[in-house]
Amino acid sequence: MFLDAIEHVARVARVIRLPLGNALLLGVGGSGRQSLTRLAAHLEEFDVVQIEIAKGYGHNEWREDLKRVLKKAGVEGKSTVFLFTDTQIVHESFLEDINNILNSGEVPNLMGNDDLEAIGAAMRPLMLAEGLPVTKMGLYSYFVDRARALLHVVLCFSPIGDAFRQRLRMFPSLVNCCTIDWFREWPMEALRSVATSFFADVELDAPDGSSVLPGVIDCCVFVHQSVERKSRQYYEEARRYNYVTPTSYLELLTTFIKLLGEKRTEINETKRRLEVGLQKLLSTAQQVEVMQAELIDLQPILARTAKEVEDMMVVIANDKKEADATKAMVEAQEAEANEQAAKAKEIADDAQRDLNEALPALDAAVASLKNLSRNDVVEVKALSNPPQGVKMVMEAACIMFGEKPKMVDDPNTMGKKVPNYWDASKKVLNDPTKFLESLLNYDK
Repeated sequence: MFLDAIEHVARVARVIRLPLGNALLLGVGGSGRQSLTRLAAHLEEFDVVQIEIAKGYGHNEWREDLKRVLKKAGVEGKSTVFLFTDTQIVHESFLEDINNILNSGEVPNLMGNDDLEAIGAAMRPLMLAEGLPVTKMGLYSYFVDRARALLHVVLCFSPIGDAFRQRLRMFPSLVNCCTIDWFREWPMEALRSVATSFFADVELDAPDGSSVLPGVIDCCVFVHQSVERKSRQYYEEARRYNYVTPTSYLELLTTFIKLLGEKRTEINETKRRLEVGLQKLLSTAQQVEVMQAELIDLQPILARTAKEVEDMMVVIANDKKEADATKAMVEAQEAEANEQAAKAKEIADDAQRDLNEALPALDAAVASLKNLSRNDVVEVKALSNPPQGVKMVMEAACIMFGEKPKMVDDPNTMGKKVPNYWDASKKVLNDPTKFLESLLNYDK
């Protein structure tokens, strides 16, 4: 609390302590009118009542709030401060009711029959105790007088604009029935005291350990007062107002604290990132040193490995030449094999054609073989000089069963030997039944 605020609290407290004491506090928004009024009421142990403006707030809600305030003071007998600001004037008729309360202590036609009965029931014992005559008009008059004595209206208005002057002309009780207290700009003491209170929890220490708080406070006070001086100069030159309120000063302090916190957070984050980056660089440098030492140790191994690779490349080149030669040889052999395969296929196709031609003869021979009997074989065996056809057939049978012929002199050519299969044929024909089975079971 600075001295200027204490003086305003003392004035308001002195006013509301008086019977019929009402106050008109004039000042721009944020000058502390409402907060100092609440403090003064708390010091006097008075109840503070203030309406709450919500959406749809109108005449009915206003009259109900007035009933509540008047009953609190007149019926309940509590010292009450009714705090009302110009921002709560939804309708100009509100000021007319305030004017009536200041002037006469009542609002015409405010109370209904039920309210009057409740007021009469509450006032009757009090009037009897004081020995006053109890009448219907007397009960209500006693209520009004009691409410005026215990109810203190404190109006917080701004003197800026034509609306204020117009309201004072229309409702003179705002001035005649109120004690006026002007809330002007804060003095330097107030500005320094508020700044000191705001910066109490803010760390403002220089790197050398000294506090920079006085300098910051002086800077904030200078900024605010310089804006006030420039605003007065602006009015003198352009005849236009630029209002610098205590709220502006509080916003300046709040903005400074907010920006200080943001910048400190930003700087700390940048510092952290730089520290992390520096640690990474140092760690990388150490790793590079270790890798360089390992690289120096690996130089002989790398040179030996390079020599081995060169030798291996020579071997691979020679092996590649041999592989190319082998590949050429294999390709030639593959071509030859393909050629032989083609010839073999041609021979196989030719043999298949001959086989296809021979199969009917084979089937006919098998059919004829099945018609032979054992007696036919015995008859052939008994021949001493068989016909040429029989010789040829038996010669083929001996060849089939692997019987070797007997070499005899060629009757047509002197000194030449020719094979004679008839003796071998007789040997084969010794067992006619076995001979026939051998022919039937022969692997064709």
